[in-house]
Amino acid sequence: MAKILQLRVGGFDDNFSYLVLGEGKHSKEAVLIDPTGNKELIDAAIKKHDLRIVLQTITHNHPDHRELFDYFSSKGVPSIIPASKQLGEFEEKIVAGFSIRFIHTPGHTSDCVCIQLENNLFTGDTLFARGVGNTQYGGNESEQEETIAFLSQLDQKLIIWPGHDYGGAKCTLHEALKNAHLKPSKRVLDLIANKVKEYNLKVKK
Repeated sequence: MAKILQLRVGGFDDNFSYLVLGEGKHSKEAVLIDPTGNKELIDAAIKKHDLRIVLQTITHNHPDHRELFDYFSSKGVPSIIPASKQLGEFEEKIVAGFSIRFIHTPGHTSDCVCIQLENNLFTGDTLFARGVGNTQYGGNESEQEETIAFLSQLDQKLIIWPGHDYGGAKCTLHEALKNAHLKPSKRVLDLIANKVKEYNLKVKK
């Protein structure tokens, strides 16, 4: 069974990055999901567990989920970047001794994926413990609704690992879908818009 290290990396807003460790002869290999935020924290976790990163990938192409992508690419880490595809289409890769499925779940952005590994689903901004990612920055609300309906057909006991700590660090897919209807208020959306502006200015410096 894969071991998951959920890293609170700060970043844009309570972001998570993930290290997924293999088992047996692959126990020192890891997949890095959404490399962002505190570089020193991620490097320290890699060093502590004596890991070799055999793949880095992202749940979508928003900059707050890939801040450190170029950094790890410069270290020779192989990468997978999701492309925009139809809802439910998927690719499968065998990495670190386990099968990883990249399931296309457009809505928050056109290139969103949920990454399934065993009974775990890394949802990025497609689905949080409470609510979903807004569609104001390259998304589509109708596609998002279709994606939520699609996710309701998957195993509801899957554990979701979201891209941000919005209402919780993890929960079952069933629990998350019960909260998928929750929408941020206009006040919160305005705060997010201001934070996006500040973040973009910071990244450009």
